[in-house]
Amino acid sequence: MRKRRKEHASRFTPYFLRQHILLVSVPFLILLIIGGYILMNEAPTDISENLSRWQKFQRTIVWEYLQVIAIAFVLVFGFIRPFVVEAFKIPSGSMEDTLLVGDRILVCKFIYGIKIPRTNIKLFDFHKPTRGDVFVFIPPHERTKNFIKRIVAVEGDTVETKGDTLYVNGKAIDGSNYTKHVPFPKRDFPPFGNAQYLPGDEAFADYKLSRNQFRHKFPEGKPFVVPEGYVFAMGDNRSQSSDSRVWGPASVDDIKGQAFMIYWSYNSRGRAKLWEIWKILGKIRFKRVGKLIRSEFDGQG
Repeated sequence: MRKRRKEHASRFTPYFLRQHILLVSVPFLILLIIGGYILMNEAPTDISENLSRWQKFQRTIVWEYLQVIAIAFVLVFGFIRPFVVEAFKIPSGSMEDTLLVGDRILVCKFIYGIKIPRTNIKLFDFHKPTRGDVFVFIPPHERTKNFIKRIVAVEGDTVETKGDTLYVNGKAIDGSNYTKHVPFPKRDFPPFGNAQYLPGDEAFADYKLSRNQFRHKFPEGKPFVVPEGYVFAMGDNRSQSSDSRVWGPASVDDIKGQAFMIYWSYNSRGRAKLWEIWKILGKIRFKRVGKLIRSEFDGQG
């Protein structure tokens, strides 16, 4: 009984509630706009017989709804979209099995706050980047692309890997319920795999050394300390992910938002012809549609 109670209670975490608030907020906002607009603009009942068909149509409830729907679309996809939610497609397997190639996800863009351009001011700064968050960001080495990874360490944390094990602040992290490892030659971290994209700060100096130089200078190892304003990102497919172990930590200013739901999933491997409906339907991963993307870290979700 105790175990069942614990599992049930774990579902109603702040993160769980936050995800469901996100799912409800946008459609509720649209319905609110529609209802308010119609109540404020009731169509007159006395339609003149001298009006044209088009003018009569403009006086009907159908026209009222069409206007409101158009306004809602403009708000959601024109104004709200850049700040609230955005869709992304998963192109690689670096986050398997949490996210698969062909998954289409929704990302909450205001969860970490909305930064006012050319200032250091952030509005709605409700939630700081946290260990375990799955997030979308612009990486330091490919400034025109969006990457998705999991935050494993935040500013002030120490990070190192030995074999398949991740250590944060000297503690081995249990990621067995969400990470994936395949037989593949592994390199311990630090140092970084490609130091050319690292900032010139002194905090990075020792970690720009070659692997042999680093081992010679620090035979017992030296964990990397995440600098202020950065997070350390890793893919859940730990053996086949190009991430912060290679090109360095991600700047908080480059974070676009937190992934919270898979809204569509299609296995694009292997082509199906247009008339092969059974094959097309077979490629749709129905079980993944609507699946929430959880924050998970050290065996906790």
